[in-house]
Amino acid sequence: MRALRTVAAACLAAGLLTACSSSGSSSTTADSKPSTGASAAASGTASADGSAGKGGAKLGAKEALLASAAVMEKAGSAKLTVSGGTEGTGEFVWKAPKSFLLNTKSDGEDAKVLFVGDVMYVGVGADMADAAGGKTWMKIDPKATAQGAPGGSDAGGFATTMELMDPAVQLAVAAPTATEAGTESVAGQSTTHYRSDVPVDALVEKMQLAAELKTQVLAELKKKGSTVTTEFWINAKGEVVQQSSSGLSTGAAKIVFSSLGSVQPTKAPADSEVFSLTDLLKQ
Repeated sequence: MRALRTVAAACLAAGLLTACSSSGSSSTTADSKPSTGASAAASGTASADGSAGKGGAKLGAKEALLASAAVMEKAGSAKLTVSGGTEGTGEFVWKAPKSFLLNTKSDGEDAKVLFVGDVMYVGVGADMADAAGGKTWMKIDPKATAQGAPGGSDAGGFATTMELMDPAVQLAVAAPTATEAGTESVAGQSTTHYRSDVPVDALVEKMQLAAELKTQVLAELKKKGSTVTTEFWINAKGEVVQQSSSGLSTGAAKIVFSSLGSVQPTKAPADSEVFSLTDLLKQ
């Protein structure tokens, strides 16, 4: 199950465990969806990076993050470069139909992870592919594993992680406690830097999880303290150029966003390329 552990490290180290919507839903929940507040902030006369617009006052940190949340919600997709613990690149579409493709390395070898909707696919190495009759993707479906198929505990956690990744929701959750931390040039762009210390309890409270699972998630996150520190570098268009998270059990991580709004959803592998862990165990 080394491949599954790689997925966990990749997803969590990427700083993705910061907000939540209901599993299997194509939109965020009512108490966390940024549309209303964020759109209202974005409709003002100031720029979404917090700078003053024509005849307008400079946005405060909270309003700037909400305005950026509206921008990111509209963009709906981006290419990612991940560093810090896990190194890799990805393509993420957070508008329906959702998908997330991550290319990274495990033990010096290329590793690939794909989420399409609620289903996770793990690209396998040559040895496992040979054992699976030449098929190169292992499928982990939480609906199947919930019925007792192997890998259920891993799949459930990763399906939840997929729901936590929407940057618009992350911005909205971080907005109430955000402060401005100066201006910086990131990836060749002028940005305003914001920092937010979000109480772990508040994050877990927003997660649409069973009570028992909430308790487990809270205990895991609190191993590194009572808050998660999330930082955003936002350009003059209100786009998140870079995000950094620390305080999770996997440590610090950094994500650089590019090609906003231009990424197309990644399709699930063909059935002829897919096997399940159950298939292997039958052999």
